[in-house]
Amino acid sequence: MSAQPDCRKVLQEYMNHYPASDLCDVYKFCFQDIFGPAHLTIDTAQSVRYIQDEIAKSKQLDGPDYEYVGCEGNYVRVNLSLVKRGLLNTAQLASCLARSVEVPHIMTVEEWKYRWNELENILVNMKPSPGHFTLDSESIESLLDRGGYTVHHSYSYNSTYNFHYRIIRRDIFENEILPLISSAKKKH
Repeated sequence: MSAQPDCRKVLQEYMNHYPASDLCDVYKFCFQDIFGPAHLTIDTAQSVRYIQDEIAKSKQLDGPDYEYVGCEGNYVRVNLSLVKRGLLNTAQLASCLARSVEVPHIMTVEEWKYRWNELENILVNMKPSPGHFTLDSESIESLLDRGGYTVHHSYSYNSTYNFHYRIIRRDIFENEILPLISSAKKKH
């Protein structure tokens, strides 16, 4: 599996848009494209409560309404502001999330490690470059060597962008959520 030629462009656009990102944030952006929310165990009722609690505790919900992740755009980050603004209800989002966990093919950690190394090589000379490059690179390599693969957003990313989202499979997003967003935009 090799990185697609347009990955350089996607990663450059990501860094231009989110220059406060550390390498672990770029890793998460790429990881979510391949694995989506597959590392989660979804209880839909519990997911509804988590979404409601997160919205209630958030002073603001920044960021775009949605954003395709990674080089292939297999998954979409769906902003919780859509729920807060009434364009999407919590149960709908929780249902979409639960169905997004069902992934037809997940890479092995070894396949993902190879893919990530290709992507990291693209990022080495990128300007702006991700923060904490060496430290995060070593940490990610160690994580992958131990058979793990999930990371959290950095403090820098969270404090700068303050995003709150759920990862939804592209086909589910485009069939069920995007039409709601498009319809709301037509009304305004």
